[in-house]
Amino acid sequence: MPDDKTYAKIFEISKKSGNITPVEAQTLITNVKKIFDEVMCQKYAEREVRRLTTKFRDAGRRSAPWKPTSSRVPGRPQDGSDGNRINRWLLPTNHKFYADEKTACLVEVRYYLMALSFKNSPIVNNDEFQNTFKWLIPNKVSPGTYLDPIQLIDIDMDEVINDARLIQSGHLFPLDRGGRHEPKNTFLMLARSNQLQGNLSIDELLELMESIVHKHKQIKAK
Repeated sequence: MPDDKTYAKIFEISKKSGNITPVEAQTLITNVKKIFDEVMCQKYAEREVRRLTTKFRDAGRRSAPWKPTSSRVPGRPQDGSDGNRINRWLLPTNHKFYADEKTACLVEVRYYLMALSFKNSPIVNNDEFQNTFKWLIPNKVSPGTYLDPIQLIDIDMDEVINDARLIQSGHLFPLDRGGRHEPKNTFLMLARSNQLQGNLSIDELLELMESIVHKHKQIKAK
């Protein structure tokens, strides 16, 4: 089980809410990840847990593929295994994947906390931990308290651990359209929900869905 020093460091930093330094944000990741790893590995295999932590690192601190072609094989498109990911704060500040170091780290912490809030996730048996992150996520860090933001349904950790592709990171307002990679704009979602959202904001998606449903009802009423 996680030791008292790990929790103490988390609570010390968390009391400052968002008013922390980049170094403290990195420390927060280290300690939250430690708890995530230890709690998850009580239920799941280490290699399965590692797939998730790698996914959260690549979606949090690191950028998506950001060059049009490979630096290793001329003419080949970039992909995640081509070494083209980069810490977001090393990108130009006007790049769509840019985020300063503290912000990118807090996004990654947010992903760990959301995952610990999935249905069937192992519980962190520490009441203070469960309630200390209200400044970063809207829900208590406890299994079954987080819903997919598009479909508003549970995300089941038992299913995710078997296939990490079931979940993706998303943005309330897409980066392609000026959204920023920051905690208030980021969330974990089912891959199907990401397909539904596409490059729309959630408000735009809801408006489109309502319009489609309304048209179908009109046709059926004739």
